[in-house]
Amino acid sequence: MKKSLAIDMGATSIRAILGYIDNGQLITEEVMRFNHEIKDINGRKQWDFDAMISKIENTILKYKDEISTIGVDTWGVDFGLIDKNGLLVYNPTSYRDESCEIGFKSIKEKIDFNKLFENTGNQIMSINTLFQLETVKLTNKTYYEKAEKLLMTPDFINYLLTGKKYGERTICSTSQMFDLEKGEWNKDLVENLGLNKDLLPEIINNKIVIGSTRNSLIDSLRDLDIEVISVASHDTASAVYVTESYNDEDCLFLSSGTWSLIGCCNQKPILTDQAYNYSLTNETGYDNKNMFFKNVTGLYLIEKLRDSLVKEDKSKFSFDEITKLVEKSSISDECIIDVDYDVFTKESDNFIEDLDKYFKEKHNLAIENKKDYFKIIYQSIVANYKEVVKNIESCLGKKFTRIHVMGGGSQSKVLCQMIADKLNIKVIAGPKEATAIGNILAQLEYKNEKENIRKIVTDGFETITYLPNKNN
Repeated sequence: MKKSLAIDMGATSIRAILGYIDNGQLITEEVMRFNHEIKDINGRKQWDFDAMISKIENTILKYKDEISTIGVDTWGVDFGLIDKNGLLVYNPTSYRDESCEIGFKSIKEKIDFNKLFENTGNQIMSINTLFQLETVKLTNKTYYEKAEKLLMTPDFINYLLTGKKYGERTICSTSQMFDLEKGEWNKDLVENLGLNKDLLPEIINNKIVIGSTRNSLIDSLRDLDIEVISVASHDTASAVYVTESYNDEDCLFLSSGTWSLIGCCNQKPILTDQAYNYSLTNETGYDNKNMFFKNVTGLYLIEKLRDSLVKEDKSKFSFDEITKLVEKSSISDECIIDVDYDVFTKESDNFIEDLDKYFKEKHNLAIENKKDYFKIIYQSIVANYKEVVKNIESCLGKKFTRIHVMGGGSQSKVLCQMIADKLNIKVIAGPKEATAIGNILAQLEYKNEKENIRKIVTDGFETITYLPNKNN
């Protein structure tokens, strides 16, 4: 039986998962996991794409006889620039590079940000593609002028696999250059801001063949004939597709990974002043469903704390171990940090020192047991969720009673119970690999004409329900 291969690229790791339907159930198998880090190259924080591509290439070659299709999803906003010869002239720079601020300040002088929101529906964040591209124009003019096409990260991977230069709709909708209502690039906006609209590739829909590995730019893959499918290549869109919120507008979703993306699905973008003032965002989901949500700092802070503590006592700090530490912590439930505080969202050599300094400056307080920071960060993240949900409910004039949590955070019992308690809401948790499952599902829908394929897939994974604790 031929299988589908999901290449699921997160901001800290890449996963490859095989999937297929057997006896009415989705069977998945993780066949590759690769942790990666941002590298400082020529004064810029850049992704190690050579290592990533090598891992993807080797995985495809290893399982070439088992797979008939491939789908790629990644984080949003980042991109590469391709010249007229099809060569990469600008290596994808991480959204965490401080240079994004250069383009942000420049664009701010050219357009009112409220108007920019009305035109694109995206939360105004300096990491967005528009600001990054302006930064390239201002700081790397030679690269900018050589560029013929801008390809978002998954589109760039697909280009390497197939030789085809397209823009998949969900990932392009993260760029701050996309007209969500029309489902196409906002070329007038881009041109009016002094950027080259011809850089923007043709937009394609989901569930179509992008091309075959026969035309890959990677020599070793050209002997293969594996179709590359246009899945929801923004990881959030793939993950949301397998949640209850995709078909139920009364259910929230929470994609809990390095970032937290919390919101709901609806029929059209919400472009009101209120949504702008709350820094909410709209992006295109799978099959053109609108997603209305907010990007907030997520498990990135837990990951940073864990990595800092590992250096000290060599413990791995699994979710279960962290749960026990949180449950034993005597730190007050009201002890929280601003998770979006500028210092916390940047790369740092010593995160614990950053936290210590924050508490000394803001609260004149010293946290003696550094492991207590796990509880502090978790309850700070949840406090942020509560505020976002309140704002979304205010914009929509409705109350939500359920939230479907997927991604790595769905495995954290302490996080899910905190959400249930603090938001007074029913929590449905799982699956952890929702993004990869959504990726595989899009491939299966391309290959399989059964109308109930999504139900087969979503009925097959286990979820855990958390209810609010009445004592809270």
